[in-house]
Amino acid sequence: MDAQRMDSLFAAVRKRTYLDCATWGPLPAPALAAARRVLEARARGEGDWKDWEAAGERARESCAQLLGCAAQDLALMPAVAPAATLVAEQLPFRTGANLVLGTEEFRSNLFPWLLQERRGFEARMVEYPRGKDGLGDLLAAIDGNTSVVAVSHVQSSNGYRLSLEPIVEACRKHDARLFIDATQSAGALRIPLEGIDFLATGAYKWMLSPRGTAFLYVAPKHRDALQPLFASWASASFPQERYYGPPLEFADDASRFDISKGWTAWAGAAESIEVLREFGAAAIEAHDLELARRFRMGLEARGIEPLFGVEHPSAIVAMPLADPAGAREALSAAGITAAVRSKFLRLAFHIYNDEADVDKALSVLC
Repeated sequence: MDAQRMDSLFAAVRKRTYLDCATWGPLPAPALAAARRVLEARARGEGDWKDWEAAGERARESCAQLLGCAAQDLALMPAVAPAATLVAEQLPFRTGANLVLGTEEFRSNLFPWLLQERRGFEARMVEYPRGKDGLGDLLAAIDGNTSVVAVSHVQSSNGYRLSLEPIVEACRKHDARLFIDATQSAGALRIPLEGIDFLATGAYKWMLSPRGTAFLYVAPKHRDALQPLFASWASASFPQERYYGPPLEFADDASRFDISKGWTAWAGAAESIEVLREFGAAAIEAHDLELARRFRMGLEARGIEPLFGVEHPSAIVAMPLADPAGAREALSAAGITAAVRSKFLRLAFHIYNDEADVDKALSVLC
């Protein structure tokens, strides 16, 4: 990625080395400017709210192109938890039904499913990765009574990327739905959507968008089976044409599941995702994975074993250090932002990073 272009886009990288996109992504300059325009217009009592609504539609279109789906398959959400709740609360129950979940799932993709135990579902908690295939007991837990498998494409705590193909195959075999949390991959990695029933992603991390923006992909075959759990004026076919009274009618596409847009946030998101589209999903993935690979190899050359090798790489590298908090403080003192999760030091590499950032982090840690 062109360093001069990155410097113009991201104020975050001008004075510090930012390696914590897995916590939150820095806003590119166009996103900040767009959000400011909305706030300033409102402060002056000016502007057209329909223009601010349209920003959400631009974000929907751009995200669809980035993910490789139709815009009609995406709903606009404020976060992953409401997206998971929309699906979880409408799972048809039958005696003996179970849900397959990961023990280390981020809670936004865990609590909505665990709540279904009150309806009689069995929550099967499995540990992964475990073993060379990285799936551990996950595949073995899926059977003819499984209603849904809800897992993250990339784990927040340690950066492990699940192989989706075997999970898709197991779900097809047992007629189970597959819900993917892609918050730690969408925007950095390409995601094969074939066989995925639902996919949710928070946009404030790797999509570099304001917090309060997220997407829910609903495979077309499931669209009519779900009701808009958070039904509002935004659920209608043409929400800006009629605001009052019956009849109860919903849009034909996934916009029926939309939650009313936060104008400032979606104005920024539209610009952020357009920046990602400018570089292209394939180029971003290659760039991010190469930096993560360089960092892992550098650690190994210096006698530090990262949690995972090349079999299932993501743009996140985690290390089981003796003093991860101390390592994070040393990095911070050197002008490097990183994080500690589940007792691991966690670094994340994205489009605004380069090889010099990798080498700088290695010099501090080693």
